[in-house]
Amino acid sequence: MTKVEIGSFEFDLGPVREELDRLQVEKILLQLPDGLKTKIEKFAEMFDQDVVVWGNSCYGACDLPEDIGCADVLLQIGHSEIPYLEPSYPIIYLEGRCRMWKDLPPELLKKLEGKVALYAPVQHIHQLERAAENIEAAGLTPVIGEGDERIKYPGQILGCNYSVKREDVDHHLYIGTGRFHPLGLSFSLGKDVFIYNPVAQNIGSITEEERDDFLRKRYGAIAQVEKAEKVMVIISTKIGQIRRSSVEELLELGEKAGKTMMLMRFGEIRPEFIDQFRWDCAVNTACPRIALDDYENFKTTMLTPREFKIGLDINEGGDWKMDEIC
Repeated sequence: MTKVEIGSFEFDLGPVREELDRLQVEKILLQLPDGLKTKIEKFAEMFDQDVVVWGNSCYGACDLPEDIGCADVLLQIGHSEIPYLEPSYPIIYLEGRCRMWKDLPPELLKKLEGKVALYAPVQHIHQLERAAENIEAAGLTPVIGEGDERIKYPGQILGCNYSVKREDVDHHLYIGTGRFHPLGLSFSLGKDVFIYNPVAQNIGSITEEERDDFLRKRYGAIAQVEKAEKVMVIISTKIGQIRRSSVEELLELGEKAGKTMMLMRFGEIRPEFIDQFRWDCAVNTACPRIALDDYENFKTTMLTPREFKIGLDINEGGDWKMDEIC
């Protein structure tokens, strides 16, 4: 038996065990997201190899260790690979698939018309096919977009990348739990997004009102750039969050504007690490969502690269746009 159920998720161990045998692995570095760390014993006992547990963060496939120490391979649980990343050590991904599904409710289908673009995180990506069948049965046209080289599956969205988005449709529908991913998708599109949660079997949406409220707060942060004297530019140690090309440009632009600029490298971008420097602003080139979702937790004004440029009155098309890693 190669498929194992843990909570509401199913994991297919067959391909993973085959790859471990092919690589002749003796010791695994096991990396789990926070939501699965309480299940560490169940995952560890699935394998014949010795297991070392990665105790730090795992926010996604972007959050890879700089090295794996004495282990032969990194085994990351719950995520799919970011295809273009090429770390210096072998990685195996054990993707999780949500087992819970109930067809799209009639009250949701009545809200849709014409072409409907479908989106999901990797845990629900297999459910896009079922959702598409429901859409077609309702006389509508499902559309699933292809992503860039950061995306493994059609229709898959990451918290930092929405390259699968389709502009040529009438409605957008996210399949999955939570609001983190659909919120980012809605900002990237600049359009409303319907949400269907197949676990709770409820529907929701991200609307213009919510986006406008959020943007008022972001422009309030941008306004702080003009009076800021000292600005740090943050670069990440996480392999999948490094944007070196942005860093030098941001430092140069800030210096030209008369700011004191400093490049700072962090593994974890947390308030206690950032605020201890007591600088005026921090421009975050790591995970885009830190400046957008967690900014209220920081005393330091947190900005995306584009927001910093807007604050310097540099022509970036003028409008706020979702920061993405492409």
